[in-house]
Amino acid sequence: MSHNHSKAIITMAVGGSYLANWRSVCEPNWRAYAQRHGYDIICIDHLLDDSPRGRARRLTWQKCLILEQEFVQRYERVVWLDADVLINVNLAPCMTAGVPPEKVGVLDSWWAPSPEWREECLKRTFEYWGDNSVVNYDPHDYYRQYGFPKTFDAAPRNGMMVLSPAHHRDLLKRNYYDYEDRGMHWNDEMRPFAYELMNAGCAHWLDARFDLNWWEWRIMHYPFLVNPRRPRRWGERVRQKLARALGTDTLLEARRACVNATFCQFFSMHFASNTKDDMLLVDLTLKSPRDCRI
Repeated sequence: MSHNHSKAIITMAVGGSYLANWRSVCEPNWRAYAQRHGYDIICIDHLLDDSPRGRARRLTWQKCLILEQEFVQRYERVVWLDADVLINVNLAPCMTAGVPPEKVGVLDSWWAPSPEWREECLKRTFEYWGDNSVVNYDPHDYYRQYGFPKTFDAAPRNGMMVLSPAHHRDLLKRNYYDYEDRGMHWNDEMRPFAYELMNAGCAHWLDARFDLNWWEWRIMHYPFLVNPRRPRRWGERVRQKLARALGTDTLLEARRACVNATFCQFFSMHFASNTKDDMLLVDLTLKSPRDCRI
């Protein structure tokens, strides 16, 4: 673990397949970005809380403990990235630029090109997940349903966080120790994180082009890619359009073209939920949507 810079990008990948995927797909990409903007890269490959309580929770909770670690204390700024994020090195600026040290740089879960876009995206997502969904169409419901005493107009997510060990250690620690795990459909640690951050008044909104949620973008712009269990039943109009635009009507090549056309336009993409296989289709050398090829 090298310590050459005053800021670091930290992630966690525990388990053989998760760690292997991060090392083969993400690490070279992150190191190219880090070299350009002056970051150390740290991947934690073990549980930070190995107690029965820590093991009983989903791994995502453990990100709340990174500022407790001794090796982090030397850094002025720390960027947390989930281990299923790819960075557009050609386009992305420095992640910490413009974020005041006392603030936490985050993205808003309710960001969307328009309120109507967000509502339709949530509608499609809840329909996809069915009875397992905790349905909330605005950020106030997001907090109210959990039972928080206050609500807010925004809901930070934490797949990407710009942090300062000197300022935010207690906030993340409180997030970890003061709440119990209600399960993934309650967004694990993210909903308590959003409440604690908004209640502390220290959210700094990052450029929305960071950390694009590919699942959301896909279900809105490319719904024919969302779990088509019987690709042969695609609508004939969709097949014809794919054949004209891409020269193919195969599912794999459609996915490849769509994910790369999207990646070119954003600073980074988050391959959460069940979209991790699409990460393997990204061409990291692309500089423009005009360069996309199937």
